[in-house]
Amino acid sequence: MALSAAHRASQIRTRELGPDDLDAVEALHRLAIGPVARPEVVKPENRAYFQSVLAGRGRSVGVFDGESLVAYGILQHDHTPEDGPHRLLKLPAETAVGRLAGASVHPDYRGLGLQRVVIAERVALAPQHMVLFSTAAPVNAPSWSNLLSGGFPIVGIEFFFGGYARYVMLRDGSTYDPEAGVVVDPRDVARQQALFAQGWRGYARTRLKGGEPGVVFAPALVARG
Repeated sequence: MALSAAHRASQIRTRELGPDDLDAVEALHRLAIGPVARPEVVKPENRAYFQSVLAGRGRSVGVFDGESLVAYGILQHDHTPEDGPHRLLKLPAETAVGRLAGASVHPDYRGLGLQRVVIAERVALAPQHMVLFSTAAPVNAPSWSNLLSGGFPIVGIEFFFGGYARYVMLRDGSTYDPEAGVVVDPRDVARQQALFAQGWRGYARTRLKGGEPGVVFAPALVARG
């Protein structure tokens, strides 16, 4: 008999992952993205990438039910020139940058808030001086919604992995005036680009008139210097 959501939630534990967890991480990633890759939603990763992260290119946290890995999240701190986080974020080359680079949740454990758990765990793993950012596809509302809740406002849109749109989300302590907010359709790239050019950011999820997910934009009031 399937376990209830409440029971599953009560049994989970977290720990940092290491090289011995490679098979479990890769298997969960494949299961979570499904048999048909959809890079417009989530970028499929290969085994070599996970191996490099678990060997020291980053740090990873796993959520377990008993001995079973049911969720993981990656904090990548060693970046290749192709990654280009300093250019992307307009930061000096010497700045320590961490990317919340990927997360997966077992389909049977979705709806328990595990995405938010691994976001918070990765933030806790990062040194205090490290600038943290992430990316999420505008069409992947669960991903960017959880990152917004974890303190990662949307600061731009870039096109990666062969031209697929991704929100750039930066954790910098900004606050916003809800009275100045406007609601924008995540599919309206031109409107969002215009708001980014004015210094506005997406800081909260809402609903459009048709019920689809929308993003609330407003000017930033306070940001970490």
